[in-house]
Amino acid sequence: MRRPAPLLLALSAPLAFAAAAAGCSPRTTPPSERTDRSVAPPTAATQSAPPSAAPSPPSAAASAAPAASAAASAAPAAPTASAAADPTAPADAAPLPNVKVANIGMHIGGGPHDDFTKEPIKRSVAPHFDDFRRCFALAEDPAKAGDFGIDLRIEKDGGKAEVRKPRTALKGEAFTACVVGVFERIDFLKPRKGPTVVSYSLRFTP
Repeated sequence: MRRPAPLLLALSAPLAFAAAAAGCSPRTTPPSERTDRSVAPPTAATQSAPPSAAPSPPSAAASAAPAASAAASAAPAAPTASAAADPTAPADAAPLPNVKVANIGMHIGGGPHDDFTKEPIKRSVAPHFDDFRRCFALAEDPAKAGDFGIDLRIEKDGGKAEVRKPRTALKGEAFTACVVGVFERIDFLKPRKGPTVVSYSLRFTP
């Protein structure tokens, strides 16, 4: 039996090895069939939430509230009825007229007419002489002197008197109303002899 030639064996061995290697190599997956298994498909839990809605603009009422508050704070408070000026009351801020006021008579109804009985009445009226002076600015003839008389009924515990029968030769309704108003505002001290009726007179001397 003839042996193959050594040259043929040398040439056929590499070919046989290459064929064997080609037959044993694994099948290569086409790129189109490849799947990136490392990336998981998105789920509902991982999906991003939709962007939040834009904040609604402030309502007209809310925007108007600060403006209304500022306008209210800037507006001056309206005067109340109690603070309204009394046309018959003397103006405290006005300068005092150049006139002298003095008590020229005090008659106690039914007596006695001593100084002890008159003292609480005198003390009650004296602090208001400047108010009487301011009233004189309302007289029609501020250069004319004159007297002013009035009757007062004072209760046993004092306080506001009942004012009666104002009388004067000085002209001017506003002047008379002003003097009467001052007497009505006086808080009289308790009289010495219970309820007391007093005829009280003032003299105005410019």
